[in-house]
Amino acid sequence: AGTPLKALMLDQVNQLKGKANYNKVAFINSDISIVERDEILKEVHNGQINILYLAPELLLSYDISYFLDKRRLGLYIVDEAHTVTTWGRDFRVDYWYLGYHINKVRKYAKDQNNKNLKFVVVAVTATAPYGKTHDVVFETLKSLQMPYCKKYIGYARRDDITFEINHVNIEG
Repeated sequence: AGTPLKALMLDQVNQLKGKANYNKVAFINSDISIVERDEILKEVHNGQINILYLAPELLLSYDISYFLDKRRLGLYIVDEAHTVTTWGRDFRVDYWYLGYHINKVRKYAKDQNNKNLKFVVVAVTATAPYGKTHDVVFETLKSLQMPYCKKYIGYARRDDITFEINHVNIEG
């Protein structure tokens, strides 16, 4: 996994399969072959996979029916949601357009009964600054076009992180 996003996808899938013993999960990214991608999509279409991790660039490149086929979208999760704004402005612009994409899916995508898809959107992050001049939380919600959402804002406290400081004398 050459990028943080790819490493995160792999880690999330492995955690669900290993620790949670949940095997109906997969990811699609550029680390897998076209044959593997097609097999995963076939498994999504026939119900063998219920959780699919995708990068925004891939998700925005296709109509949602490409991934769902006849299945219903129940939950759309934006993990590491702070990247929508922190990366989206300058680095990976597809992130910036996720909100537009979500609204487009809600407006145009149809289920088997030709009704608009209804699904919950969840955006999560543990590292978005909140409040004051560098507020990423509300900027991200604005970009995702989620102005009336329920917000759960807490404080990140990690007791499992330690630092080891080694002093090194460098002589000249």
